[in-house]
Amino acid sequence: MKLGKFIRLEYTGTLENGDVFDSTDPAVAESAHGPVTIILGAGHLIKGLEKAVLEMEMGEERELDIEPSDGFGVRDAKKIKFLPSRDFTKEKIAPYPGLSITIDGRLATVKSVSAGRVLADFNHPLSGRKLHYRVKLIEEVKGPKKRISEVLRFHFGKNIKFSTEEDKITLENIPQYAQERLRDELTTYTSFKNIRFVTLEENSKKGGKNEKHGQGS
Repeated sequence: MKLGKFIRLEYTGTLENGDVFDSTDPAVAESAHGPVTIILGAGHLIKGLEKAVLEMEMGEERELDIEPSDGFGVRDAKKIKFLPSRDFTKEKIAPYPGLSITIDGRLATVKSVSAGRVLADFNHPLSGRKLHYRVKLIEEVKGPKKRISEVLRFHFGKNIKFSTEEDKITLENIPQYAQERLRDELTTYTSFKNIRFVTLEENSKKGGKNEKHGQGS
């Protein structure tokens, strides 16, 4: 395999105790919807898994063990911090141990709550864990529209409406937080260099859609 290829694959990831933490197999994980398409080099896979896929042939199935450094990282004590409780109060959030929350764009897990402060762990929940994967390569995805559709499904788990015209892609109702990454991936790994985001809302009186606002590159 080579960087930049769109590869459809299936995988199951387990911890050392056998617990499944991620899978594309609906029989293994209720949230799974079958094989997914990833772009090699776009950061869709953890480092160790991507290394293995780059070495594989289409149709090949492989099992591998991944150390923390090639997985979700080594645990870092500096990423465990005390935060003032008032920061949570301002956002109308009642913190409790085990709560997962995004703070300044970073995912954190609340470890403990005491008077006036909250202990938050910014390490990935699976950091420091050895991982085991079973992965199978199914096919290379080709064709510009198919590739766009598969990228959108990878990020959102469903079909997203879009249209293409010459070198431009227009995407409907993409959340603001995802727009920058999508623009980067689509302009880097497809032939389209102009990405436009529009937010559409239903107009019940006219029976159609109104374009609320748009943003182009």
